[in-house]
Amino acid sequence: MLDAASLAAIAEEARICFLEEDAPEYLDILTKGIDDLKQSFQENNDTQKLEFLYKELGRAAHSIKGGAGMAEMPVVSKLAHKVEDIFEALQQDRISDFNTTFELLSLAIDDLENLINLEKSSSISDDNSSDLLTVLDEFLATLNPQNDVVDIGFADDSFITMALNQDLSACIERVKEIVDNPSLANPKNITNSLNILLEECQLLGQALNCNWLVKLSQVIRDLQANNQDSPDNFTRKSIEEIENHKQQFLAGNKNPIFSSYFQPETTIEKSENKELESKKIDNNEILSPSANVRNLRIPLDKITNLSNIVGQLLTNYESLKLYENQLKQASVNLKKKTKSLAPVKEQIESMYDQLTISQSSFLANNIKELNHQLSEFDTLEFDEYNQVHTSLQNLTELIIQVQEVREDFDLVNREFQETLIEMQKSLNILDQELRKVRLVPFISLAGGFFKPLEKLNKTYGKSVELVVEGKDILIDQNIIEILRTPFNHLIRNAFDHGIESPEMRKKLGKSLPAIIKLTAKIEGNSVILTIKDDGGGININKVYEKALSLGLFAKNISFADLTQEEILRTIFSPGFSTASQVSDLSGRGMGMDIVKAEIEKLRGTIQVNTNIGKGTEFKLKIPLGLNIISLLLVKISKQVIAIPSENVFKVISLSNHDINDNQMLWEGKKIPVYNLSQILPYNENLAMDISQGYIGLLLNINGEEIIMRVEGIVEEKPLVAKSFDDTVAIPPYIGGGTILGNGSFVPILIPDYLTPLLTNKQVVEDDISIPKEELSVMVIDDSVTVRRSLNRVLSQVGYNVTQCRDGKEAWNTLQSTTQSFNIAICDLEMPGVDGYKFLQMVRVSEKWQHLPIIILTSRNNDLHRQKAFDLGANAYMTKPFNPLKIIDSIEELAIK
Repeated sequence: MLDAASLAAIAEEARICFLEEDAPEYLDILTKGIDDLKQSFQENNDTQKLEFLYKELGRAAHSIKGGAGMAEMPVVSKLAHKVEDIFEALQQDRISDFNTTFELLSLAIDDLENLINLEKSSSISDDNSSDLLTVLDEFLATLNPQNDVVDIGFADDSFITMALNQDLSACIERVKEIVDNPSLANPKNITNSLNILLEECQLLGQALNCNWLVKLSQVIRDLQANNQDSPDNFTRKSIEEIENHKQQFLAGNKNPIFSSYFQPETTIEKSENKELESKKIDNNEILSPSANVRNLRIPLDKITNLSNIVGQLLTNYESLKLYENQLKQASVNLKKKTKSLAPVKEQIESMYDQLTISQSSFLANNIKELNHQLSEFDTLEFDEYNQVHTSLQNLTELIIQVQEVREDFDLVNREFQETLIEMQKSLNILDQELRKVRLVPFISLAGGFFKPLEKLNKTYGKSVELVVEGKDILIDQNIIEILRTPFNHLIRNAFDHGIESPEMRKKLGKSLPAIIKLTAKIEGNSVILTIKDDGGGININKVYEKALSLGLFAKNISFADLTQEEILRTIFSPGFSTASQVSDLSGRGMGMDIVKAEIEKLRGTIQVNTNIGKGTEFKLKIPLGLNIISLLLVKISKQVIAIPSENVFKVISLSNHDINDNQMLWEGKKIPVYNLSQILPYNENLAMDISQGYIGLLLNINGEEIIMRVEGIVEEKPLVAKSFDDTVAIPPYIGGGTILGNGSFVPILIPDYLTPLLTNKQVVEDDISIPKEELSVMVIDDSVTVRRSLNRVLSQVGYNVTQCRDGKEAWNTLQSTTQSFNIAICDLEMPGVDGYKFLQMVRVSEKWQHLPIIILTSRNNDLHRQKAFDLGANAYMTKPFNPLKIIDSIEELAIK
């Protein structure tokens, strides 16, 4: 079983393997290689040898980066990434100062070795190499811009060429069809088609890292705003300019030259003049007091860092609150102790007086013997003291001092409490002010789609209304900016594919206008965004047929073998489209795969639900990073769990109510009662008799009222909620976590996602079941760390694993073995035969052409992913890998 302990053991084994085996080998390559590189420059060796060294050293840095990521060593991974970027820049001929470059590389390689040695002694921290990382960042920022993609380990850019010749040309042809067709070539259609083409150029340029294409689309867009030419003529010239730039780039010119008509300087000058004219103000306005307000531009990442610091301060504040409670308790205890000293003090004073009287009596009886000593005083006029008197007096003074210390302690404690109150106020104000800067309301994203939708209605004769719910939900500006393009694509898809024509809606008895609803709400530490239409829905059968034709499903898998979710998931595959004909809305250059990729940049997820005849909903779940929310801390067994306060409608004492058949009568209706300790999939049985009472939380889960039984309420307070990364698969009902003042971690439970657990009340262990039929898996990777980690994961769930160091060894194994393999997991970048070549060899093999292959690589971009799928890969995953997702993919591909 792959429980938490097993995953932790696998992670530790990966760490040890990387430190002891992989890292020394790659460090040796870097150390020796940098000397060879310096010597080659001094001897002016041929470029072929330099190219080889760049690739070899870049691959070594790349392997350290990936291995360190697998071994959870972020500092090492970041530094190796910078080294890889420098070798990549050398390979792309973007560096002119080679002396500085070699010095920085030598420093970085030495630092990598030191960091790895520190990791072995477990003495590394996030502060290590922070200065060097900053220097490397500044150095890389000074390099010439990268105009194309050159990947270490793959010399040709055939994939970029293919994308430009096919995808970009297809986009251009669609515009030409409208311009050259007299029945379609009206000004509105021409302008609309050009705008779509420019949008496609920008998206394609970003995906291919072709900055010239992004710049060109912006230049054309800027000139279009001031264009005096006819739409037809301007569009034709724009097409010529795009094709001219494409030919220049393919001919080797990485910075294509603009024609005189599209000079960017002229465009910029026109837009600046227009802006100046619109902002003309008189001298009185310049000198007015309101004009003295100054604005300061601050990068968004700096604001995010400040927010993180505020979050940490609030966590520290919780620690101080804990200390305050401890001080308060200590003050109470000290007060009790000092009170108990009061009678002791009185007794000591009484003993002191009695001792003094006894001493005086003793002196009177012996006056004759002591007369010569006390000749000056009578016995009643002078008391005699001994050591006992002194000790009693010192003890009395000590008690008084303790009482004074207690009073001082109370004073300090009161001042500490007052300071904490002021600190909390200041932190709350600081947090609110940063929120105003960092967060913007959802309407700032959704509001930008009202006018475009109105234009679409006029252009295509539809009647669609945009409805926005959750307008005031605050979302990070960075999230807003990244989501603009995906939202635009999803709304256009809903308009084109989902919403029927007015005539069809009338026949179907549907209301007009049709509705596209955008919704935002906060769940725990995530924002949930939905795009929902009331159109015709997605034809599942049609999606299945298209997926089958693209090879996304095996031919022996029927429609009935798949769930709706599995079929709908394929619409996010590269190149997927069910459009029967190409128009300026459907079958466009940007696909749902890019939408998914943009959302995954935010560590978010996207789900699609559809109902034929009723509509389709796309649901986006985006983690918010740091957020301060009110949480109710509850206790089940020995565990403390947090639930957002807004999800809890009532706290009920169950001991005052009768519970029969797990139901309770509340406000005249029977409500089901669940035991939270039984619902959550713990590895141990925490079930208890619910009839014992305890506390009930009235929740509303997806429209159904339930009562959730917990053992007690700890407290309710605002706390910093932080999202998880995607290193380990997290169930949807866990919406992040928070850290209490004592340093303990508390998971945040999102009630809306508990429905699957409520339908199965039995405790189910969250592990991977061993399939009935034992599977044989081939693991192909040049990293010992990755091979051993995968071997440990797969062996633990019952698979037979064969390890291969590269594609050549894997191919030889396939050719010579009598063993039957069910699936292969293959890296891309390997010496000798890489992953792409291995894919090609397998797919032309009569014996192994149907072998399912999962690509597992650190290359996380659409170019590498698309090329892998084109060559026959069945799945594409990135490092550091998620063990549970690996198992899911194997079961999906090999078992079916």
